[in-house]
Amino acid sequence: MEKVSMSKLMFPKLLILLSTTVFIAPAHADWMLGDSSRIGFVSIKNNSIGENNVFKRVSGSISERGRVSVSVDLSSVETGIGIRNERLQKMLFEVANFPTATIEAVLSDSQVAALKAGGDQAESLSVNISLHGRTVSKTAHVSVSASGGDVRVTTTQPIVITAQEFGLEAGVAALQQIAGLNAISRSIPVTVDLSLSAD
Repeated sequence: MEKVSMSKLMFPKLLILLSTTVFIAPAHADWMLGDSSRIGFVSIKNNSIGENNVFKRVSGSISERGRVSVSVDLSSVETGIGIRNERLQKMLFEVANFPTATIEAVLSDSQVAALKAGGDQAESLSVNISLHGRTVSKTAHVSVSASGGDVRVTTTQPIVITAQEFGLEAGVAALQQIAGLNAISRSIPVTVDLSLSAD
């Protein structure tokens, strides 16, 4: 009689525990970047002509503890012109020696909680950008939209990097010469559009 009573007492508690576990599990998964994620940049030539470019292969994740890790395949640069793609790969990025760029950051506990809770929010975070053998810290201003395990992160203003910061000045000069241009801007606005899903 005592065993039956104990079972009756424990059964509701077990149901509550299971339902709580099911509810919490998705919130504690990593978020993985989807194929539609893109990182773009604008090149400005002759001081007045802007051209939009994009990296088509971007991978990475945001861990359940808030570690952001993004890898950019520099050979996937797309400018809309084949020969220009090749020149950027070989003369600027030197993909044979530096095939990828990375973006890393660590979210605060409150930012991770906001991701798990869902909704829209604006965030500012410090990111480390590694490119061409150098790492530079920047502040990124982003909009984060989270719903049903899916997350989208987009920049609300470009992240401006310079050729000098990453030792790319010689490459830019070589591109300018081979293209017969009067100038190519050494400051490059970078935009981010990342789509992630809970793993």
